[in-house]
Amino acid sequence: MTRSRNRKAVRPRRNRAGKKKRRPFAQYMRRKLAFTFALVTLALFALAMVLLTISRDKNDEYTKIIFAQQDYDSRTIAFRRGDIVDRNGTVLATTTRLYNLILDPVIMTSGEGKYLDTTLDALVQCYGYDRSELEQLLAEKADSRYVIYQKEMSEEDMNRFVELKNQIAKENSKKADKEEKEKRVAGVWFETKYKRVYPYNDLACWLLGFSRDDSSVGSYGIEQYYNDELVGVNGREYGYLNDDSNLERVLRPAEDGNTVITTIDATLQRIVQNKIAEAQSTGLTYQKDGETQTDPALQALNIGVMVMDPNNGEILAMAGEAPFDCNNPADLSALLGVSSNKYDIGLNVDHTPYTQEMLDAMSDEQKMNALTELWKNFGISYTYEPGSTTKSLTVAAALDEDTIQVTDEFDCDGGEVVGSWPISCNNGRAHGPQSLTQTLENSCNDALIEIGRRLGRHNMSRYQSIFGFGSLTGVDLPGEEKGIIYQEENMDVSTVATNAFGQNYNVTMIQQISAYCSLINGGTYYQPHIVRQIKSSSGALIKEYDKEEVRETTSTGTSAYMREALLSVVDNGTGGNVKIDGFEVWGKTGTAEKRGRDKTNYVLSFIGGVPASNPQVVLYVVVDTPLGVETQAQSRHASTLWREIMKEMLPYMNLFPTRPLQNPPEEPETPAPTEPETDENGNPVTEPEPATAYHEEEDDFSNGIFGNPGQEPEGAVDPDNENPDGGEDGADPDGDPNGEDQGGDPDDGAGAVP
Repeated sequence: MTRSRNRKAVRPRRNRAGKKKRRPFAQYMRRKLAFTFALVTLALFALAMVLLTISRDKNDEYTKIIFAQQDYDSRTIAFRRGDIVDRNGTVLATTTRLYNLILDPVIMTSGEGKYLDTTLDALVQCYGYDRSELEQLLAEKADSRYVIYQKEMSEEDMNRFVELKNQIAKENSKKADKEEKEKRVAGVWFETKYKRVYPYNDLACWLLGFSRDDSSVGSYGIEQYYNDELVGVNGREYGYLNDDSNLERVLRPAEDGNTVITTIDATLQRIVQNKIAEAQSTGLTYQKDGETQTDPALQALNIGVMVMDPNNGEILAMAGEAPFDCNNPADLSALLGVSSNKYDIGLNVDHTPYTQEMLDAMSDEQKMNALTELWKNFGISYTYEPGSTTKSLTVAAALDEDTIQVTDEFDCDGGEVVGSWPISCNNGRAHGPQSLTQTLENSCNDALIEIGRRLGRHNMSRYQSIFGFGSLTGVDLPGEEKGIIYQEENMDVSTVATNAFGQNYNVTMIQQISAYCSLINGGTYYQPHIVRQIKSSSGALIKEYDKEEVRETTSTGTSAYMREALLSVVDNGTGGNVKIDGFEVWGKTGTAEKRGRDKTNYVLSFIGGVPASNPQVVLYVVVDTPLGVETQAQSRHASTLWREIMKEMLPYMNLFPTRPLQNPPEEPETPAPTEPETDENGNPVTEPEPATAYHEEEDDFSNGIFGNPGQEPEGAVDPDNENPDGGEDGADPDGDPNGEDQGGDPDDGAGAVP
């Protein structure tokens, strides 16, 4: 018999805290959670697909909307490009403020039509716009907030509309009718725009260059070299609409560019350009055998003129023969009359000047190539053989090296054979015994060959470097060339001989005039430069470019002798054509035979200044291949232009005669007193004063930019002891068919034959 036991009921366990354990997550709850998660994931996936479809199918539409909002909400405020002024404050390049008329169709068509008719009426009344055209534009761009309707309006035109807008608002505010009272002009505003302007058009175009319409980048000249100083920083304007649909703005002003103050003298620059133009149009007069003669109009492949202060390296003026308008630099009409092969140095080149028919037939590439050459600065970007102007530098080097003395004499027998090449003297005949000064007066090749031989290959090469040839001067203008010279190891006896009188190596105008300034100022080579100061738009001084001494090129004693010798060249030698009565004019002629050595094409030049006792200005003129003349090898083609420029510069620069005048102006005779005319009653008869005619002042520069700089000094050029034809250099060895390759590099042997 089984006994039953009394068992106690099993109670659920409790945790130590006395609480029951939670049951596991119910199955049906887990299913709900999974379903919800799947549903959300599916919804997100569907949303992604919708966004992808919109991005693909309506990308252009939404992009336009975004851009329209950006134009409206955030607008760039253009900076003002800095001015370029001359040394006296004359503005050579500036930026004028213009305005674009902006329409906001959203605002114009808002307000239940209370703005539209009033605004359209104002636009038509003020500017004469076509109302139907405006209405059509508003219909087409109804959702736009920024429509440029007219560009480059003047401030006067803008102010007319602003005044009309204010007048309409004032008149409507006085009306009793509420609807009429609320009508006003809305949705029209003006956006500031700047435009680069050159007040004097082509004045100093080679130095200034030009700038793009947006003023962000300069091309050529100062505009390019000092672009970082001239540009500023754009500002920003942020806008939004308030509850009254009025535009509220937050402004971050633009930072304007700096002002560049140059060393240029605008009046001297105009004198130079006018004289070049006069020589090209009517020709210049000169004295020969006591008679005044006139050359035909001067046409040449290139004409270069440079004016520099020898005591600090400041460039006062620089010009070429074909100026262009900086306001319209792409105007091809500037090429009319210019050689169609202006920079082709080959032989037998057709130098037919450009005609309008030739310009019209040009391809775009040909036009760009021609304009590029037109914009380049001949004074720094092209090289040539300097000719006899170099003789002064050779003499100075030999004196400083004690290879010659000022008391030495040189016997010219008409030429020498150097190596295997016969080299004749410049005039084709013997000068006979000469002093050192007379070798410069006569521009004697034979004597310079001997001086070069004494100087030697090493010193010849060294002094070419000392005077700055074969390297950049560092002038603050873009596009400078360094020239072509021989290295010492490549020089042979014929190279030394021809280099001594300026043949068989190439220089730039800026190199030659900088070397000469050091030659006559006591021996200091100053850094040539075109800018004096940089100032902020508010006038605060940022940078100042003082004169910079680079090196010593010659001793003070040698420099003093060279001033006296070059004065004698004008008084007694080949420079007689540049005499100016009462002035100590010093200078040196140059007549360099060009490639081919066929006694046909020449580079003519004259460099000099005043006064010899205390040089204040150096003027350098280069005429490359004068065309249409009977004989090119005559230095007067350059020296006559030099004299005419200098004669007009002197009174403007307040440089006065330092010598007694040979031809003083005649004193006007004082007329004898006469009895006054009387009427029948014995009363004196007085004539009415003539009415003064009124002439509106014009900027025609006929008397300089700021009026007449002064009258020419009296007295004609003294023809005594004058040798205007020059007839110098003729440096080629007779019969040499090869000659110097003007475009070659002497380092690799090109042009090694004298």
